[in-house]
Amino acid sequence: MATPWIKRIKDTGQLSVFNKATAWSDAAHAAITAFNQLSLGVKLVAAKDEKSANIVLVLASGHQQYTYGGDTTTTDSDFKPDRLHGETNVFEDDRLKAIFFAVIFLPGKVKGTKKQREVIVVHEFIHACGVEEHESVGIMFAQMKESDGGLIEYLPDAGAKAMPPIRVGPQTLCKVRMLWAGGGACKKN
Repeated sequence: MATPWIKRIKDTGQLSVFNKATAWSDAAHAAITAFNQLSLGVKLVAAKDEKSANIVLVLASGHQQYTYGGDTTTTDSDFKPDRLHGETNVFEDDRLKAIFFAVIFLPGKVKGTKKQREVIVVHEFIHACGVEEHESVGIMFAQMKESDGGLIEYLPDAGAKAMPPIRVGPQTLCKVRMLWAGGGACKKN
């Protein structure tokens, strides 16, 4: 399923990101650059402060919560702070059925390389854009494994190489573009 952002944010064609996960600063910066090169119909820009951001990155070293505008969200009970993964939680306007804010929890005890962390952040940015589903190829594959200093799908296609550079599958590309640039429904593979 895909959920749009509220119109006033969507119409800007961009989402602002504030990084509170300072230990991931190098990877977050690289992820913003990589994301913006994917031609998804939405750009990410750095926010000057947390209050003006559409997306906030937070470290989670265990059960973590984040409060925005009086609403609180928490990491899932199975969130592992020492594994290469993240968790994106969105705040939706129930009446409009649209997102107005997203928080990305990043594992606070993970070792991982800068490249591996970059892949995790780009994956979570795509969730923050409104795409909930995973795909069978590319950055939105549900499970990744370490390879050549980066990450690759747990069941990669023949000849696939570790990311980065980031590869986007056709369903993910279609869904993000549909949400941000308009267009019809995505065809099933």
